[in-house]
Amino acid sequence: MYRNRCIIVPHLTSEKTIHLPIHFKQQNAIDSLALGSRLVDDFTISYHQQTHKILLSKDLYIDLLIPYQSKVEVIIVNDTLFIGPLIGIFTAGFEQSTQPLGSRSDFFIKLLQSCKQHAGFAYVFGTHSIDWEKGIVEGLLYQGNRWVKKQLPLPSVVYDRLPNRKAAQSAFIQETKRKLTQDYEIPWFNPYFFNKWHIHEQLLTDERTLSFLPHSIQLDPLDTLSKIETLLHLHHVIYLKPTNGSHGDGIYQLKSVHNEIIVRSNKGKSISYDSVDHFVKQLRKDCVIHEIIAQQGIELLHIDNQPMDFRVHTNKNKYGHWTVTAAAAKVSGNHTVTTHQLHGGSVKTLYDVFPEEKKRLQILQQLSHTAITLSQVIDEKMPGHIGEIGFDLGIDHTGAIWMFEANSRPGREIFQHVSLKKSEWLIGKRIVDYASYLSQTALTTTDHANVN
Repeated sequence: MYRNRCIIVPHLTSEKTIHLPIHFKQQNAIDSLALGSRLVDDFTISYHQQTHKILLSKDLYIDLLIPYQSKVEVIIVNDTLFIGPLIGIFTAGFEQSTQPLGSRSDFFIKLLQSCKQHAGFAYVFGTHSIDWEKGIVEGLLYQGNRWVKKQLPLPSVVYDRLPNRKAAQSAFIQETKRKLTQDYEIPWFNPYFFNKWHIHEQLLTDERTLSFLPHSIQLDPLDTLSKIETLLHLHHVIYLKPTNGSHGDGIYQLKSVHNEIIVRSNKGKSISYDSVDHFVKQLRKDCVIHEIIAQQGIELLHIDNQPMDFRVHTNKNKYGHWTVTAAAAKVSGNHTVTTHQLHGGSVKTLYDVFPEEKKRLQILQQLSHTAITLSQVIDEKMPGHIGEIGFDLGIDHTGAIWMFEANSRPGREIFQHVSLKKSEWLIGKRIVDYASYLSQTALTTTDHANVN
């Protein structure tokens, strides 16, 4: 097996020829070229002195459906030269407009532009994009400041960015995923949304992560009242969270004050109940009880008299190892119970929060160690390929670190802060690096006879 990184460009004056750097001559014979599911095998080979450039005659360039000029990772396996990675960013919710993904279009533009800065190719697609008979995808690219559709091969790896759980549960999407992963053996990373309670249970069973977890219980219809009363008696402040919630929606803060229960939510209202029983009766009307977690409230560090927690983003690198790619503070709004920006929270850099360098580095080291440990344990215990996690971590007044949430579809809201643009770039690099790792691992451990 041979690996290298090259730039690949069209050669306009030759036909059915691939022009390779001279050092490729030392490798075994190359009988075919592949990009994703696309394969060509009718060509001749010539060699040149430019170390990191592959030139393809224009007919081969077109036949392989190469979407644009780019640096690429090259791997030779069983006499086939594979070019890639070809990353298919899978999503749903397409629209017939100049913004084909509605309000999420800017997110995908940034993601594609980020991928374009690194080796390989990326496009956006959905279930409707695939012509199964031809093995071709009508992929979405962003070129020349506009969205364009191009015929492209099936990808060598899929990065899942489905917008919500409802889309993920669609029968069409499930069948598309089954075909690509099983019939075509295409690696698919971050293949599902995390369930808060399931993640909590997995981390609870491991000594490495047990200490990071707030006291939590899953409610059930039979003894909801006693569970909430017990947890509130122990901790005085607790939070109720939907197991499949996101963006801070549906979260309640319960505080025991004298003989009353003060309930707050991100809607900004505080409501007093004379007993937990009265609140639970209202809760039963609004929620499915067994889909709620009750969790110990933590006395968090404050800045400007507002509690704050930390978003720590982890990604796997080109070796499949976990790394920290971003860390920022999130500060609660004036009338909210979480730090989510959608509900009035704000983002600050660690420099803003800890101007003293020694303290800042200490906090970053603690957060990073915690996030890497959590990532490794989740990765070990959960099925499928996981390459990216967004953690919400808190630090209490004693310096202890707590994990509030792990998200397999971490948002990018924190990168609206100008000082975090470098982290956004690094995340893009890690996504491409891990995609390359996955596709190369798949090529070297499975039969690649599924290329067309």
